[in-house]
Amino acid sequence: MGRLLAGLARVLAVLLAGGVLGALIGGVGGRVVMYLLIRLSPEAGGVTSDDGFEMGRFTLDGSLNLVVVCTVLGVVGAVVYLIIRWLLFGPWWFRVLSVTLAAGVGVGNIIVHADGVDFSLLQPALVSVLAFVAIPAAYGAALTVVAERWILAAWPVPPETGAVGRATLWVLRAVALAVGVLSLVDLAGKTAVVA
Repeated sequence: MGRLLAGLARVLAVLLAGGVLGALIGGVGGRVVMYLLIRLSPEAGGVTSDDGFEMGRFTLDGSLNLVVVCTVLGVVGAVVYLIIRWLLFGPWWFRVLSVTLAAGVGVGNIIVHADGVDFSLLQPALVSVLAFVAIPAAYGAALTVVAERWILAAWPVPPETGAVGRATLWVLRAVALAVGVLSLVDLAGKTAVVA
């Protein structure tokens, strides 16, 4: 029972860390990025974004809304991290890099779109794309470091056991890599269209 409660406490701590990092990196960091991008493209000021917000208009209500949404998304990201943690392998730096790239490319590909006004008006487009890839990448890196170094350090991933277990993990890793490569190709295509 004590091990179960300790495990549950670790999971809750990772979820809390995900929410806090989502609020700070996605919410506050996202607002700073939006401010800088509108300064680079003042002609986009006043235009309604694809998400229904007026570009260049920063309100307390809008900023708090972004922080709350990013907090929830941060918790969702922490759940995803707890699931994919079992697929990570290699030295610590490689696991951090893997999650950083996966979060940046995967979530960045969801955010960036070639149609609409967001990435066509915010120029230079490459800077806009890189900014919205960098935010989830920074979240992925920060969550991995916080989770592995401070929360889950005493909760190692069990070793791969048996030929079937090893084969299953490598198949899942290959699928994750294929999805990541397809997402990167799609992101590159979108970037080429808007740039």
